[in-house]
Amino acid sequence: MTAPAARWYVRRVSGWLRLFAVALVALAGCFVELDDRPGRACDDANPCREPRRCVAGACFADTELDAGAGGGGAGGAAGGSSGGVAGGGAAGGTTGGGVAGGAVDAGPQPIWQQRVHGFSDVTEDTGCDATIDPSRGNLVVASVMSSRDAEDTASANVLPPLRLPTRAEGRVRGRLTLGAVPRLVGNAPFVELGAQPSGVHLQLAIAPTNELVVSSQAMTVADSAVSARYAIDGGWQRGDYLFEVRWRRGATRAVWLNGQLLGQVNLPSTSTPAPPDRLRLGIMRLDGPTDGGPFSVTLNSWQLAEDADAVLGDVP
Repeated sequence: MTAPAARWYVRRVSGWLRLFAVALVALAGCFVELDDRPGRACDDANPCREPRRCVAGACFADTELDAGAGGGGAGGAAGGSSGGVAGGGAAGGTTGGGVAGGAVDAGPQPIWQQRVHGFSDVTEDTGCDATIDPSRGNLVVASVMSSRDAEDTASANVLPPLRLPTRAEGRVRGRLTLGAVPRLVGNAPFVELGAQPSGVHLQLAIAPTNELVVSSQAMTVADSAVSARYAIDGGWQRGDYLFEVRWRRGATRAVWLNGQLLGQVNLPSTSTPAPPDRLRLGIMRLDGPTDGGPFSVTLNSWQLAEDADAVLGDVP
């Protein structure tokens, strides 16, 4: 190869290398660290990424901790520092503390966790089944036969003396899995927190109109019954749904699905209700004038706090 040809070749190769380097930088900017978010669960096997560090089992940066000490500024309408995909709060999430004298206050924590505390018992109608799998974090599989009253209930229950809220506020978070596209003729409640005989503080239900129905009865978290319906984009499909709800009597109730704030409603109240005495996960009933079954759901990694600003960890 002649000297001029060699110089030309070197220039061409150098140009290609520069273009390749620029392309790599641009491509790197297209990738998002989906798992690098405030509040992500962490341990020795799952360390935090800079600038976050592991604080009380959750990833936070110093600036996010400072915001938490100021009253939840690190929270957000559909994310924030309460952690996980559906963290935050409509009124500002919270990291629950900050740095004081070198110690970090992790803030209010869940009083009940499905995989840690388990259940008291199950409720099963004829031909229905509520299975609890301790080897999978007390995962619940609930199956019912039909929408007939004697064949439409299968739930795992948390009852005293297990941990339940002592006041009319709280936060709940967890995952619902649908094994198939639901074919319902009425609502199917899958989470219910309440006081017997009929004081429902919070109920989450799948509606056949491809909506999530979130409701409470009168004289619980509000003086009147409060119900809200949220459209599910694309309709209910086979797969996982991550829910989070925070509520405070006399204030508001906010609802998230898969990290997106669906909306919030006011909870006007001047009364003092009885605190909840049961939490149920599964299928409380199948509504509808005709047979809507069989139907099955799976629920896992649910957490319950009695403080609306509690920090709930990641749902695996």
